[in-house]
Amino acid sequence: MKHLFFVFIIAFHFSANAQLANGSIAPEFTLTDYYGTTHNLYSYLNDGKTVFVEIFAAHCPSCWGYHQTNRLKNMYNLYGPDGTDEIMILALEHDPYNDSTAFTGNHDPWVTAGNWLDGTPYPIFNVEGADRSVFADYNVTYYPVIYKICPDKIVEQVYTSTTEAQLYQKVQACPALSIPEIEKTWNIYFDQRSGKVIIDGAEDIESISITNLQGQLIKTIQAFSQTTISVDELATGIYFFQIKTASGASIEKLLIQ
Repeated sequence: MKHLFFVFIIAFHFSANAQLANGSIAPEFTLTDYYGTTHNLYSYLNDGKTVFVEIFAAHCPSCWGYHQTNRLKNMYNLYGPDGTDEIMILALEHDPYNDSTAFTGNHDPWVTAGNWLDGTPYPIFNVEGADRSVFADYNVTYYPVIYKICPDKIVEQVYTSTTEAQLYQKVQACPALSIPEIEKTWNIYFDQRSGKVIIDGAEDIESISITNLQGQLIKTIQAFSQTTISVDELATGIYFFQIKTASGASIEKLLIQ
């Protein structure tokens, strides 16, 4: 009974504390996977990839249940390096009381729930020693937990009930901020009084493309020579304005009301 009470207290502590808040900047980490390959989070993000970080424990039944849905496997096969190469998935094992042999499933059920390596195409990590600081950085208080990290390094927690189609919608919702920034000679903003987007210092601008949060192109204005843009056709929401000049491109995020 004492042991059960202790387990209850630990479980309550895990569930009572919040994970890394949505909208946070993802902490950097570099880890070596089960097969000896080193992976750096920011390198993937700087390449324009969306990264899903899964935190699990090899003995955890709910973690194993999620693993068996194959959602992350399907995402990786469709959109990972051998697919469209838009995403990376990094699976981090949390339990400090086992070693990487727990991934093979050749242990008692309180050590491992199954063979985590079988059919898993993405990198899987036994995180031990000094590397475990990653769990403190991400304020891990329970598992399984999945984070989506956009190329701009912004974190969003993803529910395990999220389908593959919904996961990919979240990938498409990431702002395409991998374009190198240039020195701006303009100021762009939405003027609520006139209902138009105003651009001060537009002389160097060659074109402007407008996309929504789903990454869909709304319209492109070529041979740009205006100081205002009509946005009457846009619903209230956040949009990305990609501004191209002779020296490069920049992306501005505007709330249209």
